[in-house]
Amino acid sequence: MALGDSITAGAFSRGIQSNFLASFSEWRGESYAGGGDPGAITIPNLIKNYNPSLTGGSLGSNPTIELCFGPLCLPGSLGWNSKVDQLNAAQSGALASNLLHEVRDYLVPQVKARKIPKSAFKYLNLQIGSNDICSFCFQSIVQNGPASPDDFEKSIRETLEAVRAGIPNTVVNILGVFKVSDVYTMTLNQPYCSQILPVPHVNIECPCMLLSGVAGNATRLLMDTLQTQYNERLVKIIRDYQQARYSDFAVLWQPANVPLSTYPVDALSSVDCFHPALKTHQLIASETWNRLVGTTAERSTTISWRDSPHYRCLQAEDRIHTDTLL
Repeated sequence: MALGDSITAGAFSRGIQSNFLASFSEWRGESYAGGGDPGAITIPNLIKNYNPSLTGGSLGSNPTIELCFGPLCLPGSLGWNSKVDQLNAAQSGALASNLLHEVRDYLVPQVKARKIPKSAFKYLNLQIGSNDICSFCFQSIVQNGPASPDDFEKSIRETLEAVRAGIPNTVVNILGVFKVSDVYTMTLNQPYCSQILPVPHVNIECPCMLLSGVAGNATRLLMDTLQTQYNERLVKIIRDYQQARYSDFAVLWQPANVPLSTYPVDALSSVDCFHPALKTHQLIASETWNRLVGTTAERSTTISWRDSPHYRCLQAEDRIHTDTLL
């Protein structure tokens, strides 16, 4: 299972396609967090290697994005294509405030419709925050209203409680908010990013990263500050859950130590030079998997770039540690 935004939805990950319109697809079956296409390097498929009965991975692709941004969401379950999405409830454009909609209107009903036993163990990947940082970076100063640290924390807590109530026996692995502002320098004056339009690339999907010069430096600094504030709130929330020691619910912390500034530019999609490319989905899937049974120190290691994923083979004594923040 997965919750999140366009990253988790696999948006644009295959880059520019010969069928140009297909370039703007959500390649959900290859999403690092929720993909289930045969042979795809994803967390669900890595788990399935040890539990062949695992279900819920996304299959195939959606020809367009399933948009949900703040109030701009279709009502109820209309915003999903369950045949493709399966148990990946992520929606492109989603803010932290949209996660509760993903859980209540899609994920919980889908789990119930599949008649998955309450006693069955379940894995849920949660990654959110990039769109909040890109659109509301000023909240690092204002500290009040939509996307403020308090609002972000409230949304995450409500989401986790909805999962705990509706989908028991779940392990939630929360990935931290990564340093989105690195994408600016990573893509600046890169011909790779001007393949669709032969003009200098501009990060239109991230308003707070849009400008150059002094103004742009200021807004990107606000983004970094808000990223830190969000991650501090995530650690606070996860520590509370780890202290509660529920018998049928656990929340894990996976720091997003992803140094994008050291990654090659083709780690990003050639469509928009903002979303991760397929090779990056494969890297994040393998490195998240490698840390799943890791200690606090192992989970905190940097996810350095590598061209070919490597994998940790589980041993009989390996266990998922649900107390890494205690």
